[in-house]
Amino acid sequence: MPKVSEVIEPSRLGESGGSAPGPRGETFGHVCRRCSRCCHHKDIHVNPYEVARLARRLGQTTSEFRIAWTRDGAGTSLRQTEGGACALLGPAGCTVHSDRPLVCRLYPLGRHVLADGTEWFSRLELVPQTAGEIIDRGTIGEFLEAQEAEAFMTAADDYFRWFCAAQERLGNDAPTGPSDQPAQDAECAADLVDVDAAIAGHCVATGMAEPHDIEDRKQLHLKILYREITRHRGDLHETT
Repeated sequence: MPKVSEVIEPSRLGESGGSAPGPRGETFGHVCRRCSRCCHHKDIHVNPYEVARLARRLGQTTSEFRIAWTRDGAGTSLRQTEGGACALLGPAGCTVHSDRPLVCRLYPLGRHVLADGTEWFSRLELVPQTAGEIIDRGTIGEFLEAQEAEAFMTAADDYFRWFCAAQERLGNDAPTGPSDQPAQDAECAADLVDVDAAIAGHCVATGMAEPHDIEDRKQLHLKILYREITRHRGDLHETT
């Protein structure tokens, strides 16, 4: 895994901390020469929005993509080849470049966000023998804009907020013992974070038409996830 060479000081999203520039105002630039060396031996974690983008790019459902392209079909990290390359890397480079996950867009930066909105960035050491280059021109904010990262960062934050809400609402009530049906529980959880499966089930149950726009689908999926927190907590209280 890449080493962290520097950490840019935290700040609240959108705040500059007085007259000093926030993390996005820090000087930073990276020239990528598409050598693909950073596409090997990396755990590329993906959230439901990223899976939906990648699946649509490949003309698949999110369920099909999850099974074909993610580790153990779980839908949480991209599969690797036996040689350690990202399974979506082709002879000419990334085969899904315009829809690549956020972690790929950010490299060689790492982005970190706390529940209160505090954001900071870590700078990673470039992989050995890379053709890429760190330059002292531009800012982190300009780099993020050039990478078209905003929609992906927003989605990551949206799902992270849901995760925090689930932890807060269910943390004290969640079962602590082993389940008597772990395989079924795992499949239900996988279906819940599977955008197409969750939306299809919801729309059949409610009679509403499925939205087509990817951002609209993300918002509906999050609504389903938040509703599931409430439903699950109600079920827990009924059994206590």
